[in-house]
Amino acid sequence: MNRVSVVVPARNEEELLPRCLFALRQQKLDDFEIIVVDSASTDHTQQVAESFGARVVRLEEPGVARARQAGFEAATGEIIVSTDADSVFEPSWLQCIVAPFDDPFVVGSFGTIELTGQQIWTRLGHVLFSGFQAINMRVGHPLFCGPNFAVRKDVFLDINGFKVDGNLPGEAEDVLLAQKLKKRGKIVFLPRNKVIASSRRLDKGQGLRYTGHHAGVYLRVCWLGKLRGARPQQLRLDRRP
Repeated sequence: MNRVSVVVPARNEEELLPRCLFALRQQKLDDFEIIVVDSASTDHTQQVAESFGARVVRLEEPGVARARQAGFEAATGEIIVSTDADSVFEPSWLQCIVAPFDDPFVVGSFGTIELTGQQIWTRLGHVLFSGFQAINMRVGHPLFCGPNFAVRKDVFLDINGFKVDGNLPGEAEDVLLAQKLKKRGKIVFLPRNKVIASSRRLDKGQGLRYTGHHAGVYLRVCWLGKLRGARPQQLRLDRRP
């Protein structure tokens, strides 16, 4: 059994997935498995994943929460690390994000993201998000982001994973999971342990819409304890259009 499993949801990611998997293969940590959840792809995502030695879980119905749940359930590791197909990392990333689990009271850890691109909304989005994570952590609201968090598998299963009232949410599954986990143990924020995530959606002129939408989502989930109006396809950094 591997101590660590890395889960990568992917839908039609044959172009960007090789960069992600190459970066994972350069990690300093030994003894971990890579699971790529092929979320109803119609391109060569599965073949790309297999060429890097990843284990592939195929789903016929798309959805990020569904893909993460399937990948986490399939993982053999005691610790499950979540990332995305359009993300890359420094070689020490994986080692850093699992290090807090040496403390048996830790149930989750998370880092932040740095966006590619040079447009103003890209840079502003990164500053706002990283700062928002730090502020929320200080007041007891850990804010996971899909490309960069880890959980202890037995606790994840015990709280029914990403499911809320038996159903998978249409968005913010990562944030909702953090709110559930904080009741079960310690969560560690690693602000210097970042992933570099694609800003492809923000680069298409949707930065204002993205920022406004997610500010509302985080407010409802973290501070009001609920998510209203969730839909299967929402604008987000770690989701394909």
